[in-house]
Amino acid sequence: MVRESLLGRVVVVAGEQSFLAEVATKAVVAGAAVAVVSRTLPELDVTVRFRADPHDPDSWERIAMHIEQHLGPVDGAATDDTSYDVVSATFLPDLNRRGHGAVVCVSVGDLAADVLSSLAGTQRATAPRPDHVEPDR
Repeated sequence: MVRESLLGRVVVVAGEQSFLAEVATKAVVAGAAVAVVSRTLPELDVTVRFRADPHDPDSWERIAMHIEQHLGPVDGAATDDTSYDVVSATFLPDLNRRGHGAVVCVSVGDLAADVLSSLAGTQRATAPRPDHVEPDR
């Protein structure tokens, strides 16, 4: 079950690591328009797919422009460590200018739900709030 809502947000998932496929799929389920940039990830039910090298900085100008023209401004990106630098260089300046969004470096073992929380800009609760707080005596 997906806990975070990404309804109306544009998310880029870029890289070659297989665990990114789950992030892309769950972002779609959470309501995001998802663009995947990879040569090796399997076919996924996402908004748009680019079969391109996510490590190649020269391809990103064209890809980013296409994503933003057709899906809107990018609200966040999930990537692997080998693509992080180029994806950050592509999207972080605009995310910082607009004051929201993140580029999340995903590693093996990271939970897709935690990645979605980072992209949604929220922290997952670590413990429920107590119903009743005893006053200081």
